[in-house]
Amino acid sequence: MNRHAETVFIGDIHGHAPTLLALLAQLGWKQGGGRLLNPGGQRLVFVGDLIDRGPQNLRTVEIVRDLVERGDALCVMGNHEYNAVQFHTVDPDLHGEYLRPRTEKNVHQHRKVLDEIEHRPGDWNDMLTWFRCLPLALEGDRWRCVHACWHPTRLEALERRGEGWYLPADRWVEAARKHAPEYHAVETLLKGPEHTLPQDGFFLDKDGHRRTEARIRWWESEPATLADALLFPRLPEGLDPNAPYENDDHPAYPADARPVFFGHYWRSGDVVPERPNAVCLDYSIGKGDRLAAYRLRGERVLHGANFMVQPQVGEVGQ
Repeated sequence: MNRHAETVFIGDIHGHAPTLLALLAQLGWKQGGGRLLNPGGQRLVFVGDLIDRGPQNLRTVEIVRDLVERGDALCVMGNHEYNAVQFHTVDPDLHGEYLRPRTEKNVHQHRKVLDEIEHRPGDWNDMLTWFRCLPLALEGDRWRCVHACWHPTRLEALERRGEGWYLPADRWVEAARKHAPEYHAVETLLKGPEHTLPQDGFFLDKDGHRRTEARIRWWESEPATLADALLFPRLPEGLDPNAPYENDDHPAYPADARPVFFGHYWRSGDVVPERPNAVCLDYSIGKGDRLAAYRLRGERVLHGANFMVQPQVGEVGQ
């Protein structure tokens, strides 16, 4: 077996280090000499959101970073890694402010990390430096990976190096400015495109915040109705699910494109491909559900048999 005969994509972890280790054990990884040992032929690709919500954020980063730095894994940036860098970076244009405003909502979302880093500030600063170096998207010979949405136009605002697209070190401040192309790249690639709800519609998101825009199934080629296009367990009251979906900017991932793997969308229920060439691997471990992975062996048509799931295991701090 060659070194990378199998590529394993792993979903959002959100600080659940023991669950990650249990999933890796399922995949054949063993502890030896104080490190995880590759069972042979596997390369791991993490879809981002290593941190926030769970109790062992720093340990999660340590595990993933070690795998990346020794060549056994790749990792794309998630919106939580990006947000963390901006949360801890002083805004050079606004005295006393940060690139990510320290609002009650933003502090609450980052609280588990803030509690941990109080005792390890040096380690955390080193991790922030590593986050800055992560690609926002990756493309292999037979696959693509991004945290929230594959969007070729938005990728053009980034710097291409090897398999990845990166936010240059001197563009992080610009990425926080709504006029900049880097801002729109981050918003789309790491947070996903959204659609304004018609009829003054709104809903409460998973954290209870009022939203007037909804995430969309960008991987669908031609969604005709709101029910086809919008990512809801059920549509908000008062919206007609059969109302036409009108969006000239819908990304529409091509049916003949190489498989794309992503996270971000808090899926539940059966673990299945979204489409034959599109897989979401976020199965809500951050809310106590499962950590998901997909074992790619070169196939262009993705199928359920290659998924693996690990239910959340007991963790310190819960």
